[in-house]
Amino acid sequence: MRAHALHVVPQATTRTAILAGPLVPRAALRAFVVVWVAAWIVLGIWVGYEVNNLRSLSDTVVKSGSAMKSTGGALEGLSAIPFVGGDVSRVGRQVTAAGVSAEESGRSSRSTVDRLAILLGIAVGLIPTVPVIALYVLLSRAVIVRESMA
Repeated sequence: MRAHALHVVPQATTRTAILAGPLVPRAALRAFVVVWVAAWIVLGIWVGYEVNNLRSLSDTVVKSGSAMKSTGGALEGLSAIPFVGGDVSRVGRQVTAAGVSAEESGRSSRSTVDRLAILLGIAVGLIPTVPVIALYVLLSRAVIVRESMA
């Protein structure tokens, strides 16, 4: 009697890529990302618009500075009044100097507010959206590999 030798034939394994994960449907994930990004972009635009409205404060400071310069000039014109003219003229020069300073500050703050509105709007719109978009791209490209015996 002859014993038969056992011969094991190796079976080939195949890998199957499953693109849709079982936990979250792609459509729901895509809808969430779209709503999230849209909401933050709208909020960023709104923040930029509201900060940009602060320019009116700068315009008010410029107008006030101009009025102060006019008042200072009028006070300086009173220097010919006996006994008090010198004091009034000195106060007029101080008021004029304060008016010039206010105008310069108002113009400077207006350009600063313009830059701040743009930067803050972009930051509010991008900071919360970029990580979510990156995570979505990573998750949408993730492949779950299942090995099976063929």
